[in-house]
Parts: sequence; structure tokens; C-alpha cells
Amino acid sequence: MNKERTNEREARKIVEKVLRLELEHSDKEGGVDYRSIDGHHAIEVTRVTDGRKRADRDALGVSREKGDLGGELQTYWVVFAPDTQRRLNVFLQTVHPALVELELVGEAFFDRQPAAMHVIQRGPLSPVYRRLLDAGVERASAVPNHAHRRHAHRVLPMLGSGGSSSGSDEALSLLTGELSAKKDNATKLHASGAQRRHLFVWLDDDTRFDIARPLSREAPLWRDDGFGLPSMPPTLGPVITDLWVVHQRSSLGWRWHDETWWALSDL
Repeated sequence: MNKERTNEREARKIVEKVLRLELEHSDKEGGVDYRSIDGHHAIEVTRVTDGRKRADRDALGVSREKGDLGGELQTYWVVFAPDTQRRLNVFLQTVHPALVELELVGEAFFDRQPAAMHVIQRGPLSPVYRRLLDAGVERASAVPNHAHRRHAHRVLPMLGSGGSSSGSDEALSLLTGELSAKKDNATKLHASGAQRRHLFVWLDDDTRFDIARPLSREAPLWRDDGFGLPSMPPTLGPVITDLWVVHQRSSLGWRWHDETWWALSDL
């Protein structure tokens, strides 16, 4: 008999709260996770994450705890580096002061390839570029300040994430690509025979950044930059009638129901 897991229980509470109904755990021997008492709804809970990132995040936690970053940034920087990067326990101590120096000369972007060429040619920014290159930074972008959306001036490291999505539609496309590979979710929902077949998807801090960014609250977002509700339907086929996507830490989420996206927040 399959026991109810913590992430399943948390998902059940959200669905019960939003739909105002009572669910019962039904995954006794491999079926859907929950059914409504009247049998009208079936819910399957899954997670899109990358467990390999946990060790990287732990090492970055050591770097954050050390403090002593050197200098104050004038804006927020998103920094991309491979998840094979070494010396992550001092990553911020290396990268933060280098970005402070870039700001002082009016730079708001770093890209590894042109930076490497700049160093070879012994350009004026070679010393600071070399430190970023040695730290394994692939790309770094300053997020502009907006009067209507304030944000902390710090570094957000993203490891092995494949970059940032251009908006919620792209993030949704990447997410549905991941979900399409999880065939058992649709199989269980189809076998349930329920009229409303819900797939509840958890995102977390180990989910790829290009998928999780619209809901993570990590990177600064503002209303007009494409990171609101998606503008297109999820491409998961007719078996899944309702899609829930919730970031576990931020409690921000989306719900697809009756051909419409709804925002979920403070769950």
C-alpha cells in the first residue's frame, strides 16, 4: 500500500482550499493520488526538479554564510555558471566584487566568449574579466531598477540552468516538454475515469531556472516583461483537463481550468 507523501498532502490542501471540496487518498496500489468523494475529480501529483543541483546549492549556501562580499552593488545581477563549477563555497566572494567593478565603469552585462577575447587582447577590463572567467561565469546580466518594483541589490547565481526563459509562455513550453516525458501521469488520470482530471505540478529551488523563474520570486519581475500568466494553453492533450503549477517555496502558482489561466498566490 502506497503511503501519502508530504508533497502530496500539501498539494491536496491547496486543491481542497481552491475547489472547496474534500479529497481522499486513493493511491493504494499505483492509481491516481486523490479522488473527490463524489468521484468527479481525480488528482495526480508530480514534481519537476533536478536533484543534482542540491549539492551545488548547499555549497553556495556556505558562500552566502561567509559574507564579506566586498563593496555594494547598485542593482541586481543574475549570474549563470555551469553546475560542474568548482569552489562554489567562495563563489560569491569572487563574483560579487568583480561585478561591483563592472558597475563602476558602466558595464551591465558579461558574456564569456567576448570576455575571453578581451583578455587575450589585453583590454582594459582584463583583470576583472579574468576573475569572472576563473570563477566559471558564463554570463551575467544586471536587472534594471524600476520605480514601481524595487528589488535588493545582490547576486543571484544560477547553476546549470540553461539560461533564463524570455517569459511565462516559454517557461510553460519548457515545463510541458518535461511533463510529456512523464507518461505515467496521463496514464493514471485516464484510467481514473473521472470527468475532471487534474495534474498538480510542484516546482522548487532545484527546478531549472528557465522553467521556475516566473513563479520563484528569486529574480525580480515586473508586470510588463512577459512574466505574468501564460497567454497560451498547455500542450498536454485532452486527458489532463486541469493543470496546477505551484512553486513550493514562493507559494506562487498557475491553474489552467476551462480554457483559462488563473493566478494562485499565498497558498
